[in-house]
Amino acid sequence: MKNLQISRRNFLRSSFVLTALPAGVWAANSNENANSVVLRCALMSDVHFKNDQNCAERHRLEKTLKFMKTFAANEPHPHFDALVIAGDMTDHGFTKELTNFRDSLFENLPEKTQALLCMGNHEFYGRDDHKKAGGAKKHWETILARPANSHSVINGFHFIGISPDNGTCRNGDYQNSLEWLERELENAAKDDPQRPVFVFQHYHISETVYGSCGIDHWGINDLRPILDKFPQVVNFSGHSHYPSNDPRSIWQGNFTALNTSTLSYYEMTGGIYEKFPEGYRNAAQVYFMEVFSDNSILFRIFDALTGTFFNIEYLLAEPGNIEKYLFTAPNRESSPSPAWDEHENAKISINEITPYSAYLTFPQAKENLHTRHSGIRFNSPKPNLIGSYQILLSQKKNGSNEDWEKAGEKNPWSEYYFQNQPDQKSISLEELEPGYDWQVEIRARNVFGKLSEKALTAVFQTPNDPDAQAQDRNHPFPKADALNFFIDENGTPQNDPFIPSFSREMETFGKPLIRYGWAEMNGKNDRFRIRFTPKDYARLKRQMTMCARFSFETFREKGAEDIMANTESGGFAFELNHSKKSLEFWCHVAGHYVIISSPITPGEHTVCGTYDGKKVSLFIDGELAAEHSASGHLTFTANPSARAFCLGSDIANGGNGSNYFTGKIKFAQLFTWALNHEQIKNLAK
Repeated sequence: MKNLQISRRNFLRSSFVLTALPAGVWAANSNENANSVVLRCALMSDVHFKNDQNCAERHRLEKTLKFMKTFAANEPHPHFDALVIAGDMTDHGFTKELTNFRDSLFENLPEKTQALLCMGNHEFYGRDDHKKAGGAKKHWETILARPANSHSVINGFHFIGISPDNGTCRNGDYQNSLEWLERELENAAKDDPQRPVFVFQHYHISETVYGSCGIDHWGINDLRPILDKFPQVVNFSGHSHYPSNDPRSIWQGNFTALNTSTLSYYEMTGGIYEKFPEGYRNAAQVYFMEVFSDNSILFRIFDALTGTFFNIEYLLAEPGNIEKYLFTAPNRESSPSPAWDEHENAKISINEITPYSAYLTFPQAKENLHTRHSGIRFNSPKPNLIGSYQILLSQKKNGSNEDWEKAGEKNPWSEYYFQNQPDQKSISLEELEPGYDWQVEIRARNVFGKLSEKALTAVFQTPNDPDAQAQDRNHPFPKADALNFFIDENGTPQNDPFIPSFSREMETFGKPLIRYGWAEMNGKNDRFRIRFTPKDYARLKRQMTMCARFSFETFREKGAEDIMANTESGGFAFELNHSKKSLEFWCHVAGHYVIISSPITPGEHTVCGTYDGKKVSLFIDGELAAEHSASGHLTFTANPSARAFCLGSDIANGGNGSNYFTGKIKFAQLFTWALNHEQIKNLAK
């Protein structure tokens, strides 16, 4: 078990050393200014209990509570004084979810440990359960037997919890509690101006911790003017599900703030990154906070999945002294660039090369240990603050002397948020093209966004695809090779693409009415879904044709309906725009949508949309209706759950439908090249 005696002076001296030290070195027993633990707490949020009593989150919570009972059993301060949960203890705030959480918590809570709770936005999603109870807040307070806003004093330290009156994913309403919060903070500060005051709520404060800044939208502004008045405040919040072992999860400005992560699933920064990376449900991080007799605070990060601690720790040496704050923007900006160990001779290994994919493996880069972010300590000789990698792809025809052409970028996470982070990083490149030379350039990116100066590089070739020669692409009546929907003579919907390696599997949702060779869609939940893989999309990168024959009776006053679509931040679609009484063809080229349209009347039509690498074109009933110049690769969704084409709707996150179509569909086709005008006229006959 660890040694709880720590010298703050010795710790501060070690804040600027040039090599990482194991925990046993920097936390060793010292007789000089030795401080004892006077308060110990566990801090978490976003537990997300389900109706299912056997949900993974229940096991993670109970495993943490069990560990807390023995963590410091042989130390002078042997117990936890408090457990703080900053909201979203359930998925919806349903009665069953809340009672499951309540029973699990209080049946396993260690003796002498107080549970301090506040509401999150998910506690407001209970609908009928809340109506019966007289509102979400009353429902929560009744089941958990405590007020939604609370002020507790434990061992002389003030804990203030504040709940919203209403909560959504984007915002929480704290307006009715702001005066109360400021009054409670004033009273706490008067009690002892030197001691830290702990404030917890569900939402981050905007522009503070990781998850509240820039493109991330998990923060609110309401509490900031109040907290800015109290430098001794240490604020805890969740909501984002971003990992706590990312140093951006602790912030200092006019007060201190920490992100409390999750016991359910990680969510990450979007944009160029994957919001839900592989293994994202393997998440269970908890702060173990120890306050010492000189008011300094140490945070360890417990991983409930493995029962161990992450190798990064945070120390607040003087919580209320703004001049001594370490977790600041200037310190982040001064972080060094990452690098690969020169002695390891790091290289990229490339295997499993197919016409459309390749598998890369390379060693994880390391933090540059010559300087470090002050206030962060590592309890392992192998610290790693590598957040992600930038992988740049270039291509040219096999054996050609042409210049390399930019062919895309991937930004995979390093998996630093897993306790058992692999030493080797493996990436599958799944949207390559056959018959090309490829150049790969990989740079490491630390959690503060700085790229390594040195890049790992490699070159490989993809073989030609025999399917590309499967038919004469100039034939006047070509066969749809990627998707071919129709109603067969037995009245059964079919998908029968010419190339067998494209999926034939088709799922039906709702109850489309099949008669006279048409599928009639109700505009509510009727749709067909055909899954696509990255390999499938790779064959549509340079050219494509999408065709459909459909019929509709009338326009609505407003809104949009999709006849055939695959547009979840990528792809293409045929969409009826009711307010403009037009048909739109959406085509995602070089990272943005090109949208062309033409007036259309109710009735039966055959429409084709093409992209030939130079322009996007829309044909209605065999005739060119709209055209717009465009160049670059066709681009598709990075969301695995949305990799599918829908007939009768668009695709949405989770594979769901949206913009449902009211009308009939006779056929829908997708080709891996741009059809010529003669072929399009023949399809319209």
